[in-house]
Amino acid sequence: MMISKFIRIAKIIFLVSIAVSVTPAYSKNMPCNVKLEFDSNSKGSVANYVLSLQLKNTTGRGVSGASVIYMDENKKNLGNTLLYCSTDDNGMTETVRPGSYGQCVSVLQKVDGAFMSAFGSQKWTEIVNTQLAILNGVALCEVLGFAY
Repeated sequence: MMISKFIRIAKIIFLVSIAVSVTPAYSKNMPCNVKLEFDSNSKGSVANYVLSLQLKNTTGRGVSGASVIYMDENKKNLGNTLLYCSTDDNGMTETVRPGSYGQCVSVLQKVDGAFMSAFGSQKWTEIVNTQLAILNGVALCEVLGFAY
């Protein structure tokens, strides 16, 4: 009878340890960064500040997004956003499949040609560089949860 209880307890501990090991790593600080990407629209040049994170999907279903808090290297909170995830550069794959990796991105800010029209190219360049200096401080992302 004592061996039977031990086996039951051992099975429960084993199942709990498996469940914990495949649970996604919420609250884990992961490296992330902001890149400046240029584009254009009907108003002229556009500067996009894109936050990106490489994510491993440890959940049992496809992940389409990740809610994150982004921080500087001293873990000072700089903001939060929902990152959209895919497994290729074109964003054609709907989700990051279980057990695979994918890039998750979000445009944090845009500075478009309307600023250039209103303030001139010198001021537009100053705005772009000022925002880049601020957002270059992003170093870590804390994953709060996932979108499926």
